Amino acid sequence: MKIKYFLQLIILFLFAVLPFRPAEAILSETGAHRWAEDKGAEILQILAEPNSENKYAALDKILATDIDLDYAARFVVGKYWRMMNEEQQSQYVALFKRYVAAIYKNYPLDIAADNVNFTVDKVLPQKGKMLVQCRISINTLQKEDGKITEFRVLFVLKENGNHIQVEDLKVEDSSLLLSFRDRFYKMIHQDNDDEISWFLEDFKAIVEDTEMAEQE
Repeated sequence: MKIKYFLQLIILFLFAVLPFRPAEAILSETGAHRWAEDKGAEILQILAEPNSENKYAALDKILATDIDLDYAARFVVGKYWRMMNEEQQSQYVALFKRYVAAIYKNYPLDIAADNVNFTVDKVLPQKGKMLVQCRISINTLQKEDGKITEFRVLFVLKENGNHIQVEDLKVEDSSLLLSFRDRFYKMIHQDNDDEISWFLEDFKAIVEDTEMAEQE
C-alpha cells in the first residue's frame, strides 16, 4: 500500500519539481519553489487528459529523462550491485526501467484538479541538492475511515550534468528508494539465496507479468 501512495504522488507532482526551465537556469531555492508552485497546476491538466495513450506517453518520457533511474536501480540493490558482472548490471538496469514504467500504469491516473490541494512549505539546500518540502492532500487517497489524507512530501532534486533530476521522494519521512530496497533485498536474498542469475530470471518474469497486467 505504501508503494501505491508513493507512485501516485510521483505521478501527480513530477512536473511540479522537474526541469521545465531555460538552459541558463540553475538549481536554486527560488527556482525550485517556483517550479513546485507553477508546475503543480500543469500536471493536473495532464492527468485530466482523457486520452490515456497521450497521458502515458508524456509520463513515460518524464520517467526516462527526468528521474535518475540509473542511480535508483543501483541504490535499490545496494551491496548486490557489486556482485553483478557488467552484463548482469546492464540487464538488470534495463529491467528496472521497464518495471518502473509499467508499475505506475496499474494505478488510476484520473485525478481532477479540484480533488487536490498542495502547498510548498520550503526549499532547503543540502550538499549540492535541493529539498522541496510540500504538503499534499488528495481525496482519492483515503484512510479506512474515508477521510482525506494529507501527506508531507519531500522531493530530493540534484544536478546531473546540465540537467535537473529527481533523486528520491520521501513521504512522511519514508524514502521511496529505501522502500524499494526492502523489496529487492527480499527478492535477492530470501527468494533467490543471493544468486544473481536466479534473481534476474525472476525479476524478468515479474516485469513481463506487470507489463501484461498493465496492457490488460
